[in-house]
Amino acid sequence: MDEEVVGRHIVLRPRGNINRATSAAFEDRLLPLVNGGRAVIVDLGGVATVSSAGLRVMAQLAGLARDRSNLIFAAPNEMVSDILNVTGFDTLLDIAPNLTVALTRAAKSSSE
Repeated sequence: MDEEVVGRHIVLRPRGNINRATSAAFEDRLLPLVNGGRAVIVDLGGVATVSSAGLRVMAQLAGLARDRSNLIFAAPNEMVSDILNVTGFDTLLDIAPNLTVALTRAAKSSSE
C-alpha cells in the first residue's frame, strides 16, 4: 500500500484486492490513523475488488472515524463501485468519485 501526505491529509493507495487475506493488514494500517484523529483518504483506484471481509473492515473503520477523524474512500473503479452500491455500503461510507473531490471534501471538513 502506497502512502502520501497531501497537506494535512494522508492518502493511502491499496492495490489488488481487499479480501480475507489482505483485510487484516488494511485494518492494521488504517486503525492507528483513524484512532489518532488523522484525516485519511483511501484511494481505491488500484483496488480490483472488495470481499465481504474487506467491506466489514471498511465499515468498522468508517464507524470509528465518525467520532475521531475523517475517513474518505475515493475513486472506486466500476467493479468496486458496483460492490459498494449493491451491498448498500455506498450509504455507510464517505465515498468521493475521485481524489480531487476527496481532498476538497477533507479540507472542508477539517476547517469546520
